[in-house]
This record gives sequence, C-alpha cells and structure tokens, in this order.
Amino acid sequence: MDRLISQAFADMDAAAAPYFDGNDDPRMELALALARFVGVANRNGPILMLAAHLYGEDEHMPSQWEPYVNRFIAGAEGRIARDQLRGLAPSDIPARVAAQALCAMVERHLTIEVIRYGRDMREAVRQLTELWFRAVYAGGGSPPDASDASDASGPAGASRGAPIA
Repeated sequence: MDRLISQAFADMDAAAAPYFDGNDDPRMELALALARFVGVANRNGPILMLAAHLYGEDEHMPSQWEPYVNRFIAGAEGRIARDQLRGLAPSDIPARVAAQALCAMVERHLTIEVIRYGRDMREAVRQLTELWFRAVYAGGGSPPDASDASDASGPAGASRGAPIA
C-alpha cells in the first residue's frame, strides 16, 4: 500500500511540474498542471481514500502524507515567489502563506468533491484554476509579452478576472 501511495504522489508531483517549474504564462501553466494533477488524483482516488481510511483519517489527510504535501507547498511557494519577483503577482502576501492556503484548498476540494462525490473533473479544474489565479495574481502585472495586447484593450490586467474557456 505504501508503495502505491508513494507512486501516486510522485505522479501528482510530476503532473504539477508545468506550473511549479514554469516561467511563462502562469494562468496557462496553472491550468495545465491542475488538469494533470486532478487526473492523477482522480485515477488514484480509490487507493488514496482506502489508505486514508486505513490510517483512520476519513475526513482529513493522514499525517504520514505530510512530506508529500510539503513538496507541493514548496513547489507552489517557489513559483509564486518567482512571479512576485517578476511583478506578475503582488508580494503583500508571503509566497509561503499563499502556497499553504491554496494547496489546502485544492486538497480538500479534490478529496470531497471529485474523489468522494464524483464531481466533474473539468469543471473542478476550471474553478480551482480561476480561484488560484485570482488569489495569487490579482493586482499583479501582465504575463511576459502580453503588454502589447493590454495596451490595445485598455489598462494592463483589465481582463484578468475573465474566466478560463
């Protein structure tokens, strides 16, 4: 069982790489990473739920999984911090705090809505991407090479709140 859990988290880690390791358009990389991550989490959902049950943690993630979760938090923190330095994300909230809160949001939502209750993964990805993006990037600058487009359509970031297609 431990080997299956370890492999599931390794797969989720690899799925999140487009955002954690990216340096281009954060919205696109976030959407890609979350779509892959949710797919892996959903595919491994029965294993993870059974393991959580065996650990006696039906409602919360088992504490034994903390090292795995800390890798996700570190990856998100690194990306958010880089984007803060590039001026894409406001820096008034520390990257670590944002990463911890957003990773907890994703974990809880996936556990309850997608894995346990079978909610549509595509809609969950769209909504989680938009929530994450707005939480981190609202009030930040434009993605690289997007400044020309923002000049033609109004102030920089004017379309930032538009939902993802």
